[in-house]
Amino acid sequence: MSILHPLLDIVDVNVRDMSHVELGNFAINLADAFARHKDFQGEGAIPKPMCQLDVLRGLGVSHLAVTKEAESGNRFKKVERDASRPMVELHTTMLINWAAYRSVTENKPTLITELDLRPKLKGSKGTLHVEVTAPENPKAKHGKSGVALISVNRVPGAMAYYIGICKGDPSLPESWSTVGPFHKSRNMELTGLEPGQVYYFKVYCSGPSGQSEWSSIISLRIL
Repeated sequence: MSILHPLLDIVDVNVRDMSHVELGNFAINLADAFARHKDFQGEGAIPKPMCQLDVLRGLGVSHLAVTKEAESGNRFKKVERDASRPMVELHTTMLINWAAYRSVTENKPTLITELDLRPKLKGSKGTLHVEVTAPENPKAKHGKSGVALISVNRVPGAMAYYIGICKGDPSLPESWSTVGPFHKSRNMELTGLEPGQVYYFKVYCSGPSGQSEWSSIISLRIL
């Protein structure tokens, strides 16, 4: 039985369904979103017993790093990765619940929406689901070292965006991995990329009716 109060069940995010790479990126993106949000600024905006934003971002970065080593075949790093995951899940979930609590008690939906968190929509009979189309006009630009920023045109009806990443032969399906969800279509940040390496990217989106086709493929040499 879930102990989450129904009034707090307002965010459509499930960290347990995310891959290790998705979880690491989600933790980083969540910390950055809290840092940008005007209502989570200043001392005491996030109670000190909870994970602070620099710590959460560090957990995300560390989880991405250990995941990369685990995927190279290092079995000790695989154990370390699997051991670290529950804490990353815990701290991201606690911060989301804190935002949900404030959103409900202060009657302020922007405490959720301006964190780029997707509100949970209540289904109803007769709801018309718009079929989402492949994202158009994909673009990649440099961020800091090891960072790429991916943007596409906003797709009507899309609730989340996912990025395919390839640093090998883009014609081979096994060369690709997927990162997401991202809840905005502009400047989706990918971290932990290898400087000097050429990466290929593509994007799809999802909505109530399912997922779209992939966008066209773009490439970028990482700084």
